[in-house]
Amino acid sequence: MRRLRYPARLAVGILPLLAACYTRGPLTTPVPAAGTRIVAQVTDSGVVALSNALGAGPVQVEGVVAAADGTSWDLQLVRVDYRGGASVLWNHERVSFPRATLDHPTQKRLDRGKSWLVAGAVTATALLAARLFGAIGGGETPNQPPPPPN
Repeated sequence: MRRLRYPARLAVGILPLLAACYTRGPLTTPVPAAGTRIVAQVTDSGVVALSNALGAGPVQVEGVVAAADGTSWDLQLVRVDYRGGASVLWNHERVSFPRATLDHPTQKRLDRGKSWLVAGAVTATALLAARLFGAIGGGETPNQPPPPPN
């Protein structure tokens, strides 16, 4: 098995922390407000109805609500997860979903407390690594000239 180098190990260790900066919870209203970031399962009828827009086998979508009413939600898609484990990032392309095609919608919010905690941990780790590897001060200046004679 190939061993990961230090920067790769650091990145692998930090990625779960970055994902933890978000919290998911139930929607507080039946129709989400514009700008709400949601994650929802795609129903079986939604897989069929949206195959032209999303491709084959979507199981979950994440997006920002552009407009919503009781019958349809327009989402600016961020991510679509597919059967088999593939996940595709989208560039906020707008897709209209009949309400019946989405199931178990949850709201995804940035958790500021966790974000500041992770930012502090990453900064402290970077400063410690830079200090250990001599990238920032603390070392002595080699070959200083001798003091002038009196």
